[in-house]
Amino acid sequence: MTDGPEADPLPTADEALDALADRAGAFYSALMNEHFVLESARGITVNESSSRASLYLTTLSSSLVAFGFLAQTAYALGFLTVIIPVIFLLGIFTYERLVETSLEDVAALEGIQRIRAVYARTLPGAAAYFPRPTGPHGPNEMLPIGRRPSWVGVFFTTATAIAVVNSLVAGAGVAILVVQATEQATPSILIGLGTAALLAVLHGLYQEYRYEALRRFLHEGRSKGR
Repeated sequence: MTDGPEADPLPTADEALDALADRAGAFYSALMNEHFVLESARGITVNESSSRASLYLTTLSSSLVAFGFLAQTAYALGFLTVIIPVIFLLGIFTYERLVETSLEDVAALEGIQRIRAVYARTLPGAAAYFPRPTGPHGPNEMLPIGRRPSWVGVFFTTATAIAVVNSLVAGAGVAILVVQATEQATPSILIGLGTAALLAVLHGLYQEYRYEALRRFLHEGRSKGR
């Protein structure tokens, strides 16, 4: 707000930045703000992952309870025909988002570790208070997955837990279809188990592919000093 035509015009954002008297202090203030933003982003991704996984598992358990009431009726098969595809699609959507949130968490954690490295250089001996985790002992299980080429870590993510359960749902659906078509129980069960195993492996390969892409991105960022 100006008082009249003779009032001094406001400086532009670039001019205000160039006129900063304490640029070092402004940098550290911005650094701490960025640290806070990244911590908040990690909290959001964790909460979203928990909510989405809970939604899927609640839907699945509710469907199983409903099927229990219908199991001895003529509507049981029709109910499974409708509900299994719905649960499977919900599982696919949930799995994809869980992979995304885990990648976002790793990226935010990498940014926090880079900021902590700046804190460690503020004074001689400060590094003892800001150690950078190495090897498999990171702040959580996501850091090793994002920083080192190990496919083992994908077995311990929330996304994998949902993928395994959803693969079993799909396998059960396939087994029901086969047994209705062939009236052979044992082959149907084996085909259903094979389908579940195949889907679980495909989910794991996809997740490892996404983590590998993130590892390359983080490595390139560190190489370029971003």
